[in-house]
Amino acid sequence: MRFLRIRKLWQVLTAAISYFLFGLGALVVGIFFRLLSPIPFISPKTKQIWIRWCIHKGCLTFIRLMRLFGLIRYRFDVESMIKAQPGHIVIANHPSLIDVVLLLAVNKKLCCFVKSAVWDNFFTGAVVKLAGFIPNHAEQVVPMASAKLKAGENILIFPEGTRTKDDNIIRFKRGAANMAVAVNAPIMPVLINCYPRALKKGDKWYDIPAGGPAFSLTSGRLIALSECIDVTLPKPRQYRQLTQFLQHYYENWLEAEQSAKSTAIENMQ
Repeated sequence: MRFLRIRKLWQVLTAAISYFLFGLGALVVGIFFRLLSPIPFISPKTKQIWIRWCIHKGCLTFIRLMRLFGLIRYRFDVESMIKAQPGHIVIANHPSLIDVVLLLAVNKKLCCFVKSAVWDNFFTGAVVKLAGFIPNHAEQVVPMASAKLKAGENILIFPEGTRTKDDNIIRFKRGAANMAVAVNAPIMPVLINCYPRALKKGDKWYDIPAGGPAFSLTSGRLIALSECIDVTLPKPRQYRQLTQFLQHYYENWLEAEQSAKSTAIENMQ
C-alpha cells in the first residue's frame, strides 16, 4: 500500500513538472514572438517557419519528458502522412487530452484551428497568429482554409469535435466533411490508439494509469473525395455521405486493430 502511494505521488509530481515546463515553454515562446512580431525586415513566411519549428520541438520535448518520467509510452507509424503530397486535410480520432501534441510532435507542417480564448490571449495569440493558424470563430473560416490548402499546407481537424466519450464509440460531426467538400481536398486519416484509456474527457491531468498509457499513431493512405462519395450530388448530401464514410472507416479500422491485438495476445498464451 505504501509503495502504491509513493508511486502515485511520483506520477502526480512528474506530471506537474511536465505540464509546468510545457506551459513555461509556451510562455517564453509567446513573449519572444510577441517581441518579434513588429520587426518589419523578417518576412511573415520566415516567422511562420520559425514558430512552427518551435511548436514542433516543444511538443516533441514534452512527450519525450513524459516518457522519461514513465508517464506515457508511444509508437509512431506515420510515414504515409509525412510523405503525402501537400494540400490535404489530416483527420484523427480524439481519445485523449494530448492528441494534438502528439500530432504536432511528429509533423511540423500542420495548420491547426484554435479557439478564441487562445487567439485573443496576449501571449498565445502572437504565437498562433504568426504560426498561420486559423481561428475557429472567424466568419471566413472556409476561404481561409482553402487558401492554406492551395498554398500547400495541411490542416488538422478532429471530426469528433471533442474527446471520445467513455464508451469509446466514434461519433463524427460534419465539420471535417464540410471543409473537405467545400475546398475539394483529399483526406489523410490518422488513427490514435491509447491503451489503457487515459487523459480522456473528464479526467484530471494527473489521472494516469500505472506504467503509463501506450499511445500509437498510425496514418493511412491519402483518400480522394471521388473514392468515397458521389461528388455530383448536392453539397449537403455530400457532407452527410462523407461523414458517414469517415465514421465507418474509423469504426472498421479500430475493430481491425482490436482484433489484431486480441490475436497477438492469444498467440502469446
